[in-house]
Amino acid sequence: MREQLARLRDCILMRNVEVQVMPTHRAAHSGVNGQMALLETVERRQFVSIEAQGIVNIRSDGNEVSEFCLQYGMLRSQALNTEESARFIERLAGEL
Repeated sequence: MREQLARLRDCILMRNVEVQVMPTHRAAHSGVNGQMALLETVERRQFVSIEAQGIVNIRSDGNEVSEFCLQYGMLRSQALNTEESARFIERLAGEL
């Protein structure tokens, strides 16, 4: 756990990475259904990759991708912001 937190602290310092922590008191949030990745090509085509129970599904329908973009926005609004997340990770690392 200590090494994982150290790696997260390293990632926080990167200019192209943002780390946001979902508080544990938010038992129900829009990310509980599994992993997703929003993708966009250089031609501006958008896709969503959804993973649940080891099965990956890639979708390109604009309406579906839009729904996942909204879900991602909800996740970000429910999570701690980047500064709060950094402090949270530092505090956890100090407790180990």
